[in-house]
Amino acid sequence: MATAHYDVIIIGGGINGAATAAAVAARGYRSLVLEQDDFAAGTTSASTKLIHGGLRYLETGDARLVHESLQSRERLLRERPHLVRPMGFILPVYDGDPRPPWYIRSGLALYDLLSPRKVSPWHSSFSERELQRFEPSISTDHLKAAFLYHDAQVWSPERLTLEYLAAARASGADLRNHSAVDFIIVDGGRARGVDFHDVLSGRRSTASGRLVINAAGPWVDAVLDATGRSMRRRIGGTRGSHLVVDLSGRGPKHAVLASAQSDGRPMFVTPWLDHHIIGTTDVRDDEDPSDVRAAGWEIDYLIAEAARVLPGLGIEHRNVLYAYSGVRPLARAGDSVFEGAISRRSIIADHASEGVERLISVVGGKLTTAAKLGRQVAESVAQQIGRPRARGISALPETPTSRAVFLPPPTQEHLRTVYGPRVPEVAAYAASDASLAEPISAQHRDIGAQVAYAVEHEGARTVADVLLRRTAVGLTRDLGRSAARPTAAIMASRLAWSDDEREQAVRDYFAELHRRFVIINPSISIPPAELLPDDPDQEVDLAQS
Repeated sequence: MATAHYDVIIIGGGINGAATAAAVAARGYRSLVLEQDDFAAGTTSASTKLIHGGLRYLETGDARLVHESLQSRERLLRERPHLVRPMGFILPVYDGDPRPPWYIRSGLALYDLLSPRKVSPWHSSFSERELQRFEPSISTDHLKAAFLYHDAQVWSPERLTLEYLAAARASGADLRNHSAVDFIIVDGGRARGVDFHDVLSGRRSTASGRLVINAAGPWVDAVLDATGRSMRRRIGGTRGSHLVVDLSGRGPKHAVLASAQSDGRPMFVTPWLDHHIIGTTDVRDDEDPSDVRAAGWEIDYLIAEAARVLPGLGIEHRNVLYAYSGVRPLARAGDSVFEGAISRRSIIADHASEGVERLISVVGGKLTTAAKLGRQVAESVAQQIGRPRARGISALPETPTSRAVFLPPPTQEHLRTVYGPRVPEVAAYAASDASLAEPISAQHRDIGAQVAYAVEHEGARTVADVLLRRTAVGLTRDLGRSAARPTAAIMASRLAWSDDEREQAVRDYFAELHRRFVIINPSISIPPAELLPDDPDQEVDLAQS
């Protein structure tokens, strides 16, 4: 078995690993990225989807982190406008809230001052009557004050991750998803490479590297175990659970940030696609991050707190489509430290002091500041193994979208939202094959060309890779049920799947939905994989399943 040679091996293909890969490859290092699942399939995909400065970090006195985050927010708004959009946040303050109006007003004023070049508007305040006109769904019972401030949302953290990876690939990086590390090779007190295997095919490989970066998010400690040595535990993860709710177009047009009545935690209700996200919880979780799921009490808690602030919308279990959860890869803290007080700062840990040189771990990190963190990690790489000739980061090409004009205007707009300047690359598939210009299901705007592009340019290897992370088809009301078979058919033609493999791909997709989400709304009928018929033309009676 031949051994491939790299300067840097990056373990983890979430937002931190992807941004690190982009920065490291841009400096000219020959790089390999290994992700045990799919890119962005872990914590990255289970976030609140906010690009923000961290207003509540001001409470812990970390103004520097807030300033850095605000700088990163403005950069993302400027450079990735198809993915990152400004969002107004309404912050109502009620009797009994832990933070009085003067305290909130002072924090927002400081937040404004820390924002660079003031691209986003200054905060403002509402009277009760003004709030009722501006956002009538918000309760004014026992209201003491209400404010409006501005942050941003990334509608698809998964696609943001893919864009960092695309930049890394353009700079020469080798990207491998569904590739799990079995062993970190340590010889003479130095990390020398990794043994890994392809999870889907079972093929085993070895790669040597001058330096290994552990950017595995909440799996950082599990990766350290792969050294075969006793290493200090780095992660003290907390579980964050969210609900995706369908408010039938009656939900707030702006995001809402309120203090939860039961425990004072920040609680968000944010518009997202055609739905709203309610979140989040903050619960210590030492279980395998692969198995994380929202507990029943978390679902009840989020529904109750959202219904209190938005009483006229009838938020209850029947509105909830599904719940999703992820583990924040925070630095380990003592048991006496309140979850919300655990530092959100990222740490770049060098394991030389533990007897393993040329191995560093990335702890913490946020969607907002991932690119900055990646540059910091790249600087650490340069300090340890020297500086190759810099190539400069590969930006997304500014290509005209005229080659997509044959598509219906709504499809063109949808593709611009998903791909930005890469639209012509996707549209080329539809231009060469008219069947790929058609939607993959009547319920969705995504077209067959997106599936083909995902397979041939973005490393998609499963139906879930396409529907959950290359597109958002699987995150909407029917969880992609109507699109699963058409997607598998397009993938089969490009991956040379047999009929049995194509049907198994659909079964695997439904199994992944049950694993990743707590499906709450009874109108969403995703059959267990074992109930799917062997005959693809035979439908399951969902009323019986």
